[in-house]
Amino acid sequence: MFLSQGVEDLEAVTIIDVLGWTNVRDNLSPVNLKTCAFHDSVKGKFGIEFTPTFNLKKEEPDYTQFDAFVLPGGFHNAGFDEAYSEHLHKIAGIIHQNGGVIATMCVGILPISDAGLLKDKKATTYNLSRFHDNVERLKSGKAIYTKQKVEFDNRIISCAGPASSLEVAYLLLEQLTGKENTDKIKKLMIY
Repeated sequence: MFLSQGVEDLEAVTIIDVLGWTNVRDNLSPVNLKTCAFHDSVKGKFGIEFTPTFNLKKEEPDYTQFDAFVLPGGFHNAGFDEAYSEHLHKIAGIIHQNGGVIATMCVGILPISDAGLLKDKKATTYNLSRFHDNVERLKSGKAIYTKQKVEFDNRIISCAGPASSLEVAYLLLEQLTGKENTDKIKKLMIY
């Protein structure tokens, strides 16, 4: 999971929490989440400080070893613009090309669109921005904007905003570990 400065705290924490639950009981299929950023420390828009596993300016993991790439959204005026880097386009492309899932939330889908991974694919994004036309940016990447809360096409998950974070996290977990394991996690979390 890539963490930009100004990441939407809820979106990042939801992924951390749901995937973390896979490690609380021996009968569950565990998921080992690794986080990355361009910094040693990342501050979410609403104040949560994250310490990423990898600082991509100092260390480059082998992306072919990952089954998914997660890109939470964030606030452009707080540093999210760094998520539009060619570096992230490359990461997403490698993981997706090797059969991995991409899970995004809110405006996190826009760098994926810029990377060219959504041509003729369904996707959704946050559409209430005061300063950015997110829908047009999504469409400029040749995506088919569906206006849905959550969309899943060609192993790429997108959602319209932080309120759908839990649904995205469960859908990602199901793609990684199967429906039975995901149902066990939901039961433990009293879904």
